[in-house]
Amino acid sequence: MSVTRAVLDAADAGTSTVADIAARTGLDRDVVALALERLVATGRLTAQPLQAGCPPAGCGGCASSAGSAGGSPGCARPAGDTGPVLLSLGVRRS
Repeated sequence: MSVTRAVLDAADAGTSTVADIAARTGLDRDVVALALERLVATGRLTAQPLQAGCPPAGCGGCASSAGSAGGSPGCARPAGDTGPVLLSLGVRRS
């Protein structure tokens, strides 16, 4: 079985993290990450970023900004800086 097929099968079975896919397939984490990048690039898997942190327009309206000193965002991050994001992987069904 190819590396790509093993990773795709693991994702199809509901395995959702690089570490879990590596454990399930016996592949190195770096190999799994590369296979995932390839599967996303070729459209075999979809990757959907989830919002983490402030929205692009800034976080002036979010709950953590209320009552912050000097009216600055409560999370102290500049507008547009969303920081790390989570990816949701799903097998693309055609």
